[in-house]
Amino acid sequence: MAFVGGAFVIALSGQERSPYFLGQTLTQPVLSRVRFERVNQLRTAEVRKQAQQDVPNYFRLNQGLLDVVKSEMNDLRAAVNSTESFEKFAATGTNPWSLDEASFEALHRLGSDEEAAAKFKKECDAILHRLAGSNMVERADLSREIRSTASVVQLDRGSGVFEAVPKERLTYAVNSEHVERLAERVVPRDFAGAARPVFVAVVKKAITPAPDEFRPVNVFDQDYTKKKIEEAGGLDPVKDSYQVGDRLVQAGVIDGEALALLKAEHEEYLRQRHVEPLLKTQWIKETIGLFGLIVLITGGLAVFTHLAHPRITERPLRALGLAALLLVMLLCERVVLVGMSTSPIWSVATIAMTAAILTIAYSQRFAIGATAALALLTVLTLEAPFGLFLVHLVVITVTALMLEDVRTRLKMVELGGITAFAAATAALFVGLMMQEGLQYVAKQAAFAALAAFAGISVVLVLLPVIERAFRMTTSLTLLEWADTSNPLLRHLIEKAPGTWQHSHLLGSMAEAAAEEIGANGLLVRVGAYYHDIGKTCKPHYFVENQSSKTSAHQNLAPSMSLLVILAHIKDGIAMAREHGLPRVLHQFIAEHHGTTLVRYFHARATQEARASGREEEVSETEFRYPGPKPHSREAAILMLCDSVEGAVRALQEPTAGRIESVVHEIAMARLMDGQFEDCDITLKELARVEQSIVKSLQAFHHGRIAYPRGPEEPVSHVVRSA
Repeated sequence: MAFVGGAFVIALSGQERSPYFLGQTLTQPVLSRVRFERVNQLRTAEVRKQAQQDVPNYFRLNQGLLDVVKSEMNDLRAAVNSTESFEKFAATGTNPWSLDEASFEALHRLGSDEEAAAKFKKECDAILHRLAGSNMVERADLSREIRSTASVVQLDRGSGVFEAVPKERLTYAVNSEHVERLAERVVPRDFAGAARPVFVAVVKKAITPAPDEFRPVNVFDQDYTKKKIEEAGGLDPVKDSYQVGDRLVQAGVIDGEALALLKAEHEEYLRQRHVEPLLKTQWIKETIGLFGLIVLITGGLAVFTHLAHPRITERPLRALGLAALLLVMLLCERVVLVGMSTSPIWSVATIAMTAAILTIAYSQRFAIGATAALALLTVLTLEAPFGLFLVHLVVITVTALMLEDVRTRLKMVELGGITAFAAATAALFVGLMMQEGLQYVAKQAAFAALAAFAGISVVLVLLPVIERAFRMTTSLTLLEWADTSNPLLRHLIEKAPGTWQHSHLLGSMAEAAAEEIGANGLLVRVGAYYHDIGKTCKPHYFVENQSSKTSAHQNLAPSMSLLVILAHIKDGIAMAREHGLPRVLHQFIAEHHGTTLVRYFHARATQEARASGREEEVSETEFRYPGPKPHSREAAILMLCDSVEGAVRALQEPTAGRIESVVHEIAMARLMDGQFEDCDITLKELARVEQSIVKSLQAFHHGRIAYPRGPEEPVSHVVRSA
């Protein structure tokens, strides 16, 4: 139920987000489910920009210019009135206005009394008024953030009220012709008689005091213009209204504007869903349906898991690990794909990862079934089309079938390439079937290939973490432990070389026999290398490590010898745990003798009992290994190989017939002793294992031909060849 709840929450939260993404190709138009309004960002931006462009430039009267002109005119009249004659005026040497005698006399005739002064002031004010009423501005290319497209400008002629003036009526202070015409116009033709040109020059000089300096009549008010532009940019947004059933987006590729519109409709739908009775009822039905589908998928997964791998359902931790893996992958799809509003095809990465992990951890069949359940949950969570599930199935099948055994890193790289090709091909055909655009189909196929390769690559990088999390051992790890440079294996070779030779021989025999019946040959070979590791604690008590003819057990009672022999099982398990030997190899240490009888020391104990006159039989139970019996075919094969190797080695003449007879007798003895009761090896497989072991032993104990020696050559130098 926890898995159902977790999957339901993840899937339901995925459906809270819009299922559309940028670049998606729609085969059908999308209709609105609710009535809503949406700000048209594009239209709003256009309207606001147009409004800002329509803002005219604002100018204010340059009062400083008028003051300069007025002051200059008053100074001119005062200078003339202060001198009686032009000669005296010229003698002062101060003539910035370049007055000639005629101009001086004309100004002098204006008089210096109060009446003349009042008249002059009145005429000057008229000149200033006409100057203030002119349309002269700075220049045409004024600096502002948004270029103005208005046909008018706004002029404040000193009253604080702006007046619209068409641009064609403007004159510019940077244009000397405009300045000259303005000066001629504002100074009346009958003003000051011959001195009029002087006053015209005063106006011109006031406007252009230097070649690169200008005092326009109207100065650009940049701050006020900027304020008006900002106000125009703050216009109310333009809203589009949509009714239920209105077409939002046409069939085709979703662009940025279409995606924003679809998201706005979805957000409004989520809001109205909680208040509109009809929408609420529809949502409840949809939620119940989603929950029911998740329950069915979970139930099917549980039944399949129980049938395909009962050990998972029997062990809560394994079941919890499987559920956690599927939920984490589903959550990744929800957070990454739905959260980023990207194409659901990227979910191929998590599907490929899950298929690879479950294949390595369990089996191909289980990986296909369990990952297919995840693919169904993915389609529900992402609200993706059914075609995505077909792509997932192809990726799952290819990954599981190609990942039967991983013994090299290159195998994973090859798997990534093949899976990527299969994903791209499936995405291509699914896209064509759904009549999507070729460009979109090609893009989705490329995404599928990248996602598949990325998923397999992540598994390759995280393989050690995956092994530890699932307590499993891959072929890569087994090969690492099969390396003779491994410290534990080096310890065996150095402390018990005879045991190592025995273990190495068993590894070759057991691997060939396991592969004959489809068992894991690499596993049983590495298990054979470590099955007698406990003998390194007391190596000289085992015959293969004894260099002299005197046995270390000669002076020990059979019961004491039994304890030494049985101890190598317990010591081996302790050493395996100490050195971190994979748990899958522990079975070969604990089970390679099963509960068989230690026949040699049982016979010695029986003889000693008879010699001492005791009539009771020595119980076989006391002289049996503690077990357990083999629980796997690989452990059963190693038990049989271990039993027959020593027996055949003890034969005086190991001919083919004798070897076959010994192997069969021991196999039947182990079978009748019930040693194979707890493993699933069949009689047919047992017969094939016997045949394989016989072939291996015949190869090891083949006959030898003695080469004839020369007349001078000692016997010890005769070379024997296999």
